[in-house]
Amino acid sequence: MIFTNFDIVFLHPPSIIDFWKRPWFPGPIARTVPNLTPAFIMLPIGMLSSADYLDRQGYKVKIINLAEKTVTDKNFNLEEYLSKLEADVFGIDLHWCVHSRGAIDTARLCKTYHPNSKVILGGLTATKFDQEIASRYSWVDAVVRGEGEESIAMYVRKLGKLGELSDVPNLTYREVDGTIRRNSLSRPIDDLNEFCFTRLDLVEPNQRLMNVNLQHRTLKVWNLPVCRGCLFNCATCGGSTYSYKALHGRDRPAFINPEKMVEEFQELDEQKVNSIFLFQDVRMGGEKYWKTLLEHLHKEHWSHLEHVTLELFKEANEDFFRTLQKFKPTEKVGLTISPESGSEMVRAAHGRPYSNELLLNSIRSSLDAGFSISTYFMIGLAKETSISIGETWKLWEKILKINQPESETIASIDFGPMILLDPGSLAFDQPESSGYSLKSRTFQDYYEKMGLPSWKQWISYETNYLRVDDLVNLILDSSTRFVGLFETFEFISRDKSEKLKRQISLDKLVLKEIDEILQMNDERQREDRLNELKEIVKDPLLSFSYLLTHNE
Repeated sequence: MIFTNFDIVFLHPPSIIDFWKRPWFPGPIARTVPNLTPAFIMLPIGMLSSADYLDRQGYKVKIINLAEKTVTDKNFNLEEYLSKLEADVFGIDLHWCVHSRGAIDTARLCKTYHPNSKVILGGLTATKFDQEIASRYSWVDAVVRGEGEESIAMYVRKLGKLGELSDVPNLTYREVDGTIRRNSLSRPIDDLNEFCFTRLDLVEPNQRLMNVNLQHRTLKVWNLPVCRGCLFNCATCGGSTYSYKALHGRDRPAFINPEKMVEEFQELDEQKVNSIFLFQDVRMGGEKYWKTLLEHLHKEHWSHLEHVTLELFKEANEDFFRTLQKFKPTEKVGLTISPESGSEMVRAAHGRPYSNELLLNSIRSSLDAGFSISTYFMIGLAKETSISIGETWKLWEKILKINQPESETIASIDFGPMILLDPGSLAFDQPESSGYSLKSRTFQDYYEKMGLPSWKQWISYETNYLRVDDLVNLILDSSTRFVGLFETFEFISRDKSEKLKRQISLDKLVLKEIDEILQMNDERQREDRLNELKEIVKDPLLSFSYLLTHNE
């Protein structure tokens, strides 16, 4: 790219800026998000709407996906790249807490190489910890809280007039004398239709981010929001009803109207996107909204779009499936639902109080209507125990048994470890009443944890029933059960199953050894042993030998 001067450059950092150099063991996270990688290359969607908003006002703006650059280019030098990049403002997202370390370290480099430029952070995690971040890190000039499109634009306009920053809503910033000032929140916008979430031309790079390998083909995929806000109150979610009210001052969701959504689809179709994930449940807008939306999309004729995935936050009735059959937005439609747990008690406590029977009926109805459906589970929620996890494993088997031989539509399962509790969620703010205890309470806690070598050390919470070691065992045991079911139902071969099980065994041994290494008093000795372990994990032959010699 040309390192010309921009008014503002938005930077999406990797979770760890030097993950390829340091001993780093993401374990099951790497297999949970294979396309996004443990560097988490997905951009928060608000980065696109903010960049587009500024671009349409005549500012020179760019989004640079540093995370993707570090993953795809082995010769990429992040420091050298940032040193050559010229901008009046560097806007860094700190949306998901997994970027706690990456965002702060990227901000430090920006200020080091460009001391006269402004460095600002934004996103859910930055919003929750705005005052701590502004107070602790001198290289961060400001934090934009909540919904940032208009606030960021005002901030850019007022550059050089520090005394006028008091007029910028949602802004937490440092005065000349070091005083931290926190401006009031503006009223959240009710009309999302003035924003655009499809400006992929502003993003560099986006090839790895968008191109998803599915079986024997590659889809060019993009995500679109239905709304901003939520009607559901899942305990650990930083985007719940509670969190939007507490962090954004938002009382109700704002929806993209059907006509505007058609325009967004058209924009993506013109950019040769052939698959769209429409995240958030369209039914939250009410029956008239979601039916009108489907009817509008159904009328269109796409040149490239061929697949849409819709998200369900709860079970769906027959009317939904009939309407979706009649007004399919694209040739192929898929559905996804996240019951999180197979235990109805655990699920209800989390904030999704529907029964397994309703879930299974929805899955059957989806397949009968011709729509594949994926179900996603979370391991380690409040009220979960080593016994209740068995209910999840049984539900996995019941879901897979619904599939019919040779059918083109399938019901699939997947799961992930929670690891990091969302700051600003109900469980974070009210842990005791939610069934959690926090191991990470401050932003600095998150920052320091993400600097530790393995995913076990990153775990930011415990529950009333599960300590960290219990959570780890539950995750790894679930991984073993998951692989076994995939082999049984012939989603994977026996050879693939054995390979994955060996990897799980390796994860267990690596975690045990890391625990021992971290007890060493000699820092140099610790680093040597961690680097040695890193080389073993990277090499299949060394890994196999390590398993043979260490397994009891």
